[in-house]
Amino acid sequence: MSIRTMKFLTLLLAGNTGMAFAAGPDFKEGEWGVSYQMEVVGMPFPMPPITARKTMCLDKNNYVPDNSQQGQECKVSDQKVNGNTVTWTMRCRAQERMIEGQGKITYKGERYDGVMDAKLISADYRSPAVGYQYTMQGQRLGACGK
Repeated sequence: MSIRTMKFLTLLLAGNTGMAFAAGPDFKEGEWGVSYQMEVVGMPFPMPPITARKTMCLDKNNYVPDNSQQGQECKVSDQKVNGNTVTWTMRCRAQERMIEGQGKITYKGERYDGVMDAKLISADYRSPAVGYQYTMQGQRLGACGK
């Protein structure tokens, strides 16, 4: 094999690797219906799970579903895509409390499944943190409304 051929193959392989990385998860942009089930963990007595549903527009610039509650100011950071799996870190402010968590979802075309572990922390850090675990399921409903 000539040096010229080896250089061409090296460039071709390097280019294909970059395209595979940029492709993102098996995901379709649009309006998504999301179901959440939240359970409090570490309590001395069992609490029934809390369920909620939302719809939101997700696109290739925003793979992470919004699971914030009314009155919360949330910021997503450290978003990473590995194949069909998206991971992130979240921090929310809610009145005199802070919510911190890490989430992970796996896309399957027009569906996804995921979990997020979070903890509610008092602003003065004097009260013990309360742990939560979210289970999420999403399904694409169609194009985003305008």
